[in-house]
Amino acid sequence: MRTSILKGLTARLRSGARDESGAAAIIFAVALVLLAPLTLGVFDLYIGANQKQKLQDALDAAALFAARSSAQTQKDINEVGQRALKANLSSFPGSALITSSFVLDGPKVVASAEMTPMAVATGFFQHGNVKAGAEVLRAMDRLEIALVLDNTGSMSGTKMSTLKSAAKDLVDKLEAAGKRSTAKDPIQISLVPFSSTIRVAEDVSVKDYNTTTRTGPGIPNWLDSRALGHNAAGVDIFTTANTDRFAVLKSMKGDQVWGGCVESRRQPFDVQDTAPYAANMDSYFVPYFAPDEPDKPSGFANNYLKDKTGGDVWERQGNVDKYDNVKPSKDGPNRGCDLEPIMPLTTDMNALKSAIDSMNANGNTNIPMGLVWGWHTLSPNAPLADGVAYGTKNHRKIIILMTDGDNVASTGNKDNDSQYSGLGYIWQGLLGITSGSSWTRTDKMNDRLALLCKNIKDKEIVLYTVRVEVKTGSSDLLKNCATDPDKFFDVQNVSQLGAAFDAIAGSIDNLRLTK
Repeated sequence: MRTSILKGLTARLRSGARDESGAAAIIFAVALVLLAPLTLGVFDLYIGANQKQKLQDALDAAALFAARSSAQTQKDINEVGQRALKANLSSFPGSALITSSFVLDGPKVVASAEMTPMAVATGFFQHGNVKAGAEVLRAMDRLEIALVLDNTGSMSGTKMSTLKSAAKDLVDKLEAAGKRSTAKDPIQISLVPFSSTIRVAEDVSVKDYNTTTRTGPGIPNWLDSRALGHNAAGVDIFTTANTDRFAVLKSMKGDQVWGGCVESRRQPFDVQDTAPYAANMDSYFVPYFAPDEPDKPSGFANNYLKDKTGGDVWERQGNVDKYDNVKPSKDGPNRGCDLEPIMPLTTDMNALKSAIDSMNANGNTNIPMGLVWGWHTLSPNAPLADGVAYGTKNHRKIIILMTDGDNVASTGNKDNDSQYSGLGYIWQGLLGITSGSSWTRTDKMNDRLALLCKNIKDKEIVLYTVRVEVKTGSSDLLKNCATDPDKFFDVQNVSQLGAAFDAIAGSIDNLRLTK
């Protein structure tokens, strides 16, 4: 372009030189000498402005391309941006790119570029480089995160104090990430402490419970207080059919409370987030009720009332009348239900950290029950129905599961062959078997956990799993449970738990980028 302009000017000079009109030729020559540089300068200004706009357009497009990419590090962002910018400028010959950069600043990509524009009057005027800048806010997904944390007896002492500290730090980091977003409620977090059961409420009084309508303050409508599924299977803890657990509590002396724990649902609902529905009472949740076990023979773990009837062990244990107008001598129906209650999805991070601080260690390990309730806190379906619908654009669901042990279903305790827990008694069949060695019971729990992990991942929920100081057995169960291998953390010393949670926080922050 520059050569063609010069050729045109030369032709005009020769034409003026041949002009024989005398004075006109002189005037033309003088004017040409004065006006040509000025004209070329104006033309250069036009070219410069045009090139600046083209540079800005090219940089804007490159920054947007980098922001929309899956790049997660400074190095990768810069490489993606540089390639895009050079490709965008390839159609603008005659200009030289001097410098450019693409910087990852939290959720933003900040880009800058400088180039020397094409010019035709470089001998007459000084031409500065043209510069451009761009800033793109990377689109952020809103997150729903469930913290499913082992609160079993083996977590007592240093493990529990370390877990509390690491979990609160994780919450702080996630909260800070959320503050970089302009979206409303960009991060919500739930808490699910678990052991052999989980607790959905805290000490609900049954004083005003209506035994006719089976409703009362604080009693969820997704509970089946009569355990109709157990009755249909012939395995309820009471010998009188369809006995209302809350009515039994109300009949006892004093202001008795339901501790807030629940049993696992009967299979297959134990590893699903299907909402309870009346056509199948197995889909409902049964409130936790540890029955008074017989006075004789000795060896029962939860004997808190005097037997009021004779007969065999099952008649004396399942008798409803013995609860009427008496007060339990010790643990009572809520034995084993002393966990911190779950906290549904919340944006109140101070309340969440306070709940974490209140966690305590007690009981055996039932990982499937903890994990399925982590899923319930994110699910759009009852019992909680707090999560957004699956597949909602720009939303992600994440579960962080942390445990320090293998699944345990107790044995012993005389004729019951087990302690009462979130799995009821082994003979009630909630585990899919009615007896078996401790190894057999653990294998069954592991099978349920594997299926549960699959069901969760099938809903495109991201699963992180953390195994802490488990020195025996295989890590394959939790490794395979995680969404992919880099989301499994095998923490051999609890002191490293904070570092694992830090890595998870960083990974989650990257997941927020809308691909």
